[in-house]
Amino acid sequence: MTTKANETAPSDKRVLAVLHRMIMDGSLAPGSKISEVSVADMFDVSRTPARLALRALEVEGLIKKRDGRGFTVQEFNLGDIKHAYEVRGVLEGLAAGTLAKSGMTKDVEATLKSVIKDMDIALTDTSADGDKISRYQDGNVAFHETIMRQCGNDYIGYAFDRMESLPMLKLGTVVFSADKAEEDMMRLRLGNMQHRLIFDAISKRDPQRAESIMREHANQTLVYSALFAGPGD
Repeated sequence: MTTKANETAPSDKRVLAVLHRMIMDGSLAPGSKISEVSVADMFDVSRTPARLALRALEVEGLIKKRDGRGFTVQEFNLGDIKHAYEVRGVLEGLAAGTLAKSGMTKDVEATLKSVIKDMDIALTDTSADGDKISRYQDGNVAFHETIMRQCGNDYIGYAFDRMESLPMLKLGTVVFSADKAEEDMMRLRLGNMQHRLIFDAISKRDPQRAESIMREHANQTLVYSALFAGPGD
């Protein structure tokens, strides 16, 4: 685990990814109290990355500021989140299909190629898992944001903006568990393989295939989490 003395700038993203997983799997149960101090101690980081991670969780509606210091983990309905993911999948699929139909600009093509390559490099690097996840998330956000915002239909992005504040719905959200590092790294590799397939479909101007793959990909966090959890987990 990264120490306070050697902590890297993107450590808040690592902390955020792990806290996402802990809230989703119930390790941090609804009603649990959480604070900058407790998060800093939990991950052995300074209070700055802890504060940034908690701020992101608050924006996503997963925690709520308490009257005193700290936050409370919010109760949420996993079924509702699954339904919201289905809607996000439709919107992301529509964006990918629209971009495939209209064609990419050179800038969009260059961006997508670059972030896919960056994610591959991050996942094959020998650095600590936390660093890999931070770099992967940067690329993942850029990939999904580029397709959503540059597809040629601004109304798709407008529709998504109305639901982005719901728990776990932000584009490019990465969930990672240090306890299931091997399974989660496999999930991220599968995710970047799908990025390549989506890019290929868009490049070949195949809107139906681009939309289909993107819709499946958009739901991967919940689907693969359940798959890798296994029976009885």
